[in-house]
Amino acid sequence: MDLRGSDGIVTLQPSASQLAPPKHGAVRIAEQRRLDWWSISAIAPTIIILLGFLFLFFYGVFQSLTDLKFGRPLVHFIGLNNYAALIKTSDYWNSIRATLVYAGSAVVAEAVLGLALAKLFATEVFLARVMRPVILLPLVLPPMSVALMWTTMMDPQSGILNYLLSLAGISRFAWISHPNTAMFSVVFIDVWTYTPFFALIVFAGLQGINEEVREAARVNGAKGWATFLHIELPLVAPYILIAAVFRLIESLNQFDIIFGTTQGGPGNSTSVLSVRAYVTAFQNLTFGRGAALMVVNWMIVLIATFAMVKLWRFVRQRVS
Repeated sequence: MDLRGSDGIVTLQPSASQLAPPKHGAVRIAEQRRLDWWSISAIAPTIIILLGFLFLFFYGVFQSLTDLKFGRPLVHFIGLNNYAALIKTSDYWNSIRATLVYAGSAVVAEAVLGLALAKLFATEVFLARVMRPVILLPLVLPPMSVALMWTTMMDPQSGILNYLLSLAGISRFAWISHPNTAMFSVVFIDVWTYTPFFALIVFAGLQGINEEVREAARVNGAKGWATFLHIELPLVAPYILIAAVFRLIESLNQFDIIFGTTQGGPGNSTSVLSVRAYVTAFQNLTFGRGAALMVVNWMIVLIATFAMVKLWRFVRQRVS
């Protein structure tokens, strides 16, 4: 279109969007549906895997309510009889005690040592520069390989640990070969393996603290320990607790390290619920009773996790 005036000619050209006919509503709805199907297909593998895990979990719960045994063609629903039989045995309560002692001791020790390592990494001392590149090595090793490695080193006769103790004038230590020291030994292996996990998370929390906060404390006369106890520790407490949540779940379900070193022995000193469930189901071939043990283990994990998450939320609100 030409508009003629005194100053010249102005040409107006309509845009392609103005010339194009409007799309019909049904076409737009079809395109939206096509996009929705693409979204569903993208998350379909995750949904299928999640449903598979849920099916296996509920099937395991159902097995715990039956008298399923290997080689028996008929399976009968017996309700809570497996749980009632477990409660009456001393081995069951010993397994609960061993599970709680193992998980509690490992998580507390890893939190303390992880905090100390994180504080060391926050400095520029020579030891910190040496340990930073190798701190992740225990985490990348398969747990069963770690168990076999430490089993060799803890051999009471030819293990290198007792040889090093003898150089310091200390008598031979029983390690995993005696009921009184076996639990300490497997907790020691767990602490060696997973303390770097705590250290990395807490170190990230220390790096996130504003340096102006520390400087203000120094100006007000706070020394190093006072700054750590009253400023740094409260600020990294949520990081410590969130790491403790993950490690508590893992420790309560720990199987590889314990089975690879002691297989629940000597005696029943390290027979945690996961190991006892494996022995009951796959060695004694009473799958229903073994499934009941795993359900009990799951309930303990659930209760402990809820308690830790509530504590983490409370601490985070206080810090905020």
